[in-house]
Amino acid sequence: MYKLVASDMDETFLAHDHSIPKANVDAIRRMRELGVLFVPASGRPYSSILESFSSAPADLLDGTYVISFNGGTINRVGDPCPIESSSLPFDTVHDLFERGKASDVGVHIYQCDGTVWAANLPEDDRRYLDGHMAYQEFDGVSIDFLRDVPLAKILFVRHDLAFLHKMAEQIGEVPGTAYTFSSGRYLEYIPEGVDKGRGLRSLARIVGVDIAETIAVGDSLNDLPMIEAAGMGVAVSNATDGIDGLAGYTAHSSCDDGVLAEVVERFIEPQEC
Repeated sequence: MYKLVASDMDETFLAHDHSIPKANVDAIRRMRELGVLFVPASGRPYSSILESFSSAPADLLDGTYVISFNGGTINRVGDPCPIESSSLPFDTVHDLFERGKASDVGVHIYQCDGTVWAANLPEDDRRYLDGHMAYQEFDGVSIDFLRDVPLAKILFVRHDLAFLHKMAEQIGEVPGTAYTFSSGRYLEYIPEGVDKGRGLRSLARIVGVDIAETIAVGDSLNDLPMIEAAGMGVAVSNATDGIDGLAGYTAHSSCDDGVLAEVVERFIEPQEC
């Protein structure tokens, strides 16, 4: 029996309008009844992930954990001090920032405390973020004001994945980093060795669950390491980047339907003989 379900947030657990489908709330309730742990796993900061649950029942995440920053940080819900965390050196982020400026793309820079700085945002990204994730805009000229601040990641914004793939090729290897793509618009640079698969394996170890007893649900390339690490990897029907062909199961449900209901019905509910 599966004991832990980790789900990406945007375009997976959350509907396209950033709401939580009722079917997902009911599915988490059923998981709790069956003793299965539900864990949000996102590229966003811990505080932003919790904000997405502000309209949900207050006890929905009691006793669980959050995997944030693409697996770089793990928190127990209610405790802002992470159990595990990782960061990027300022000089690395500064170098990437300067390269991004040359490509005329939007940029987000994430502090380890969850503060998000953004510049040169295209309108589609501004609409995507507004009412969804708090951020502070800066002029996009320099990030020297962040020199003494722990930084979790930097990402570039362009609603053109082909452009972003080419940009990553042009940037080439950046020592101490890895990169991934998400939400059909982001090229993300994170600490080397960090991904959602590592985050899931770490959390499974922390809670004493065999990785074979986990399910991971996602929609995008940054979810693939988690999908591949889990005992069962699930792609939502609206998955992108071809990850549906790499998951163990492709759901009929989209993020708007509440995919966790299908996951619970197919893999968690006791089966009749």
